[in-house]
Amino acid sequence: MKKVFVDTNILLDVFLNRESFVEPAAAVFADCESGKVKGIVSAISLNNLHYILSRHIGKNKALEAVRIVLNIFTVVPLDDKLLRLAADLSHKDFEDAIQYHSATQIGAVCIITRDAGHFPKDGIPILSPCDYLEMNS
Repeated sequence: MKKVFVDTNILLDVFLNRESFVEPAAAVFADCESGKVKGIVSAISLNNLHYILSRHIGKNKALEAVRIVLNIFTVVPLDDKLLRLAADLSHKDFEDAIQYHSATQIGAVCIITRDAGHFPKDGIPILSPCDYLEMNS
């Protein structure tokens, strides 16, 4: 099954029901939930998701969102090897470097994000939710 790495911003679009972004993000989420593709997230995404959602919708709902993600997605563990790879990337955003190497380490075919400019241009394809959906419809 094809593995797709889903960036934190896509999860936030779904759980915060972000008006301009929720529809394509929810379609990506649905592909992962249905088993059409194997959805992958980084362990750091769960921490960030909980932190941001707690501030917007409360801690209980944030924890429920984390549980939903855990039931649908495979989580790439955060270990020293991955952190060293991210640090060695010398990328402008350490968190995005972690996301990038999480995706490459698990063999994802793409990264789905709304922040394409935050990822290296070479290597694994970086797709917006709309681009992903267009390619997989």
